[in-house]
This record gives sequence, C-alpha cells and structure tokens, in this order.
Amino acid sequence: MGDRSQPVSAETLSPALLDRLPSEVRKPAYDRSALKPGIAHIGVGAFHRCHQAEYTDDLLAKDFGRWGLVGINIRPPLLTDTLGRQDGLYTRLIRQNDEVEARIIGSIMRVVDSQENAAPALEMLASPDIEMVTMTVTEKGYCHIPSNGALDLDHPDIVHDLANPETPRSVPGILARALERRMASHGRPVTLLSCDNIPTNGIILGNVVRTFAERRGGRLADWIEANVAFPSAMVDRIAPATTEADIDT
Repeated sequence: MGDRSQPVSAETLSPALLDRLPSEVRKPAYDRSALKPGIAHIGVGAFHRCHQAEYTDDLLAKDFGRWGLVGINIRPPLLTDTLGRQDGLYTRLIRQNDEVEARIIGSIMRVVDSQENAAPALEMLASPDIEMVTMTVTEKGYCHIPSNGALDLDHPDIVHDLANPETPRSVPGILARALERRMASHGRPVTLLSCDNIPTNGIILGNVVRTFAERRGGRLADWIEANVAFPSAMVDRIAPATTEADIDT
C-alpha cells in the first residue's frame, strides 16, 4: 500500500521514469525489450487493463514465454496517443479505505485504434506473430441473436460487412476478414478467446464467425473449422472507469 506523504510527480509515465518511482510502486519484473507481439486483444477498456493485462504481466514475470499484448480498439476509447506516449505503460490502482496500491503494468506493447479504419486492426490480427486473439467487446459486440446464439444477419453492421468485406465494422466481420488474410498469407492457426460475461461465449463467437465466413463463400469456413479454436471462458470482474482523482493519485 502506498505512502501518501511523498510528493506526486506530474511527469509522464515512461520506461525512463520507472527507476525513479517510489519503492512501494510495483514495477514490471521482466525485460520489456525482450517482448514480442503474441496476443492481440480487442477492446482495451478498464476491464482488460485491470484484469487480463495484469495477469499477463504476472506470467511474464514468471518467465512463461515472451508474448506481449497488442491492443485493438474498434470503438472508443481512443488509447493510441495516451498509451503511446507512455510506451504502453499504465498504472493499476487498488483502493481500500484510505490506502492505495499502485502497480505499473508493462504487458501492453502498443494499442491500435481502428474506429474509423479497419486496416490497422486487420494487419495486426492477420500477423503470423499473433497466436491468440482475446476480446472484451460486450454482449452487443457479437452481433448475435441472444435467444439462440446465431449471427443476426439483419444487423446493420453485418449487412454492411457482407457487402464491403474489405472495410468491416463489426467484430465478426473484422475477425472473418483477418482470418481470410491469415489463410491466404501464411496459414498459421490461431485461438479466438471471448472474455465477455456471456454463457457459452466461445460457442457464440464460433457461431457468428463461421456463419459470416459461410456467407462470404469460398474456402474460408472450412479453413476456420480446421485451424481456429473458440474456447469458452468464465469471467466476472468489474473495473470502475478511470477518474481525474485516479490520475492525480
């Protein structure tokens, strides 16, 4: 827990600042320069930064490989500039009564904002370096019919993406196009892991991506069946939005 008697610096967080932070601030316990992109995460909100990115930070400190995270945001917030200025570093705070625990998380290498243009997201997701794609995009992000888990073919973004596959807007459309590029360029398999609090989330993700691929036609649906895994996960955590008071801390 932190000692609030020490002065707070307004200096931007950066690798050069780490050695000058107070000793009670926990810092990455590994060589960040040795990281390579291995996991792409869609939806780098507060939940991901206080949950999966921290767990990845823990694993990196225990020498469980050198997979760094690359964040992809296809909806607000815009984080490329914010985290870019900090070389991907940020502070995770845990408050308990009057005590504050601060930890610098170093597992995110960079964030790609693709709200207006899907090209940066597609390039990263199709990269042979990426072995796993995780996502926290909320239930609405899957463009499915909640009663049966099927892809909602009447969803405006799905209608758009089927007609304009090179410029997708939806999660199913972006994933299908990225998988199509993987199939065409290097063929490496990949795991797509939903981390949203939805029952049988892996089954739903597999349904919407496969159905979209089938509607596109060609070999993509068969390639996905043979090369893409859709495990289900159980996640239950709430991370409050960052406030100005948190930043001042």
